[in-house]
Amino acid sequence: MPLSTSSSLLPLSTETGTWATEIANAQPFADVLGVDIDWEVHSPGTSQNGNIDFSTVDVTRPLPWGRDQFDLIHIKGLLLDMPSYSQLIERLAMVLRPGGMLVIVESEPAYRSAAGSQLPASLRTWDACVREAYASKGIDVSTASRLVSSVAASGVFSSSPYCQQLGLPLGGYMRGDSYTLQKAGQLHSRLVASTLKTMVPSLVEHGYSKLDIDQLLQSVLAELGRPEAKYFQRLFAVYATKNPS
Repeated sequence: MPLSTSSSLLPLSTETGTWATEIANAQPFADVLGVDIDWEVHSPGTSQNGNIDFSTVDVTRPLPWGRDQFDLIHIKGLLLDMPSYSQLIERLAMVLRPGGMLVIVESEPAYRSAAGSQLPASLRTWDACVREAYASKGIDVSTASRLVSSVAASGVFSSSPYCQQLGLPLGGYMRGDSYTLQKAGQLHSRLVASTLKTMVPSLVEHGYSKLDIDQLLQSVLAELGRPEAKYFQRLFAVYATKNPS
């Protein structure tokens, strides 16, 4: 949906910046500010319209913007970096204009069996380690499934936020050429491995042996990468409109 010249967009993410640039390219008449906690892997691509800036902001602290500054705020993939997601929602609500929209997209780090069967020991152990390690930092890894409640509890959004829940299949779940699978949202083995490896420092910091975690990770990747394996992650997308003044 094209936005007007007065629109101001705030994408928050823990990625390369490409996503924010794509938003700016798709909305040539909007001003876009791409924000991340850390731009260590910054690779934003090419801006076609010159309507995007990037900034590093610690969103776990009070935000540096004035009230009612943005028309659209889009959060993606911050779950494992936020000790209190509900407080982030409240802070963002202050800088969102009345009538503006908040979009949140987060996935659970845990994997589920498509058949509903019990997970293998390696996956259960990994999930338990992740929950415990992140809980010690004040991060609840199950937050994604309760985003609607968190948005509603802020008291400043419409009474019925819209929520979508999707299952993101892993490599052996679907069939087709790689391009088709990617377009369908397929999680490829390389992406899965990269995502899980980003959790290792938190697990080691919590006190788990680096050697034990590395061995466990290899077992998890081997299980998830089996051609006949059918696992998925749950992704939640929430859309909420801020109440008028």
